[in-house]
Amino acid sequence: MTATADRKDDGPVGSGVVMSNPSPNMLFKTYLADRPEPTGRSWGAEVSFDVTITLDHPVRKVWQVFKDFNRWQSRFGYEYDGVIGDKEDEFVYLSNRSGANDLKWQEGLRFKYIVRKIVPERLIYLDNPPAPIEDPAKDGVWEGHNLFMLYEEGQKTKIVIFMEHTWYSQTMSLAELRSEAKGTMEGGVAFWRDYFIPDLITAVESHGVPRI
Repeated sequence: MTATADRKDDGPVGSGVVMSNPSPNMLFKTYLADRPEPTGRSWGAEVSFDVTITLDHPVRKVWQVFKDFNRWQSRFGYEYDGVIGDKEDEFVYLSNRSGANDLKWQEGLRFKYIVRKIVPERLIYLDNPPAPIEDPAKDGVWEGHNLFMLYEEGQKTKIVIFMEHTWYSQTMSLAELRSEAKGTMEGGVAFWRDYFIPDLITAVESHGVPRI
């Protein structure tokens, strides 16, 4: 069964848009959509993750912490082989520390990011080239695009993050691909809410960043 069998014709922003505001400084928006595979021979499932973070510090200070993802993602178990904010036009690889979380990555698996554009204190843009689905029993690939924007507003720093990931397969059904995407979306909201954002705030607070 190919991924074309049960597809939906979703609009530009997909269906099932979910908005949540788990704390005064976090705002999440997610959706799931069906998308055509680039060659047109099958369809895939796309998930979008949109989050806004508010910090009570100037952007020039927040940037020094934010640009190094290891400083606020390592407790969850993510490890990058470089400081992303210093790696424009380079590859950066992400690995997952064994036993740190419930993600079922193969031993030694690393994901490649292409650091497309860095504007210090303003923007990070990353691409995930097509990569196999983490579970070796599943015959599919995924790719992603990740945009991080920072700006000051009302004496605070706003960080707007938009990530889109799409899963394709010639053999998995679209329902299976949707399930893969939905699981990633729900897990992503949880580890951003419970790990990444609190740890970013803590890292900013604990590295000599004065409040405004």
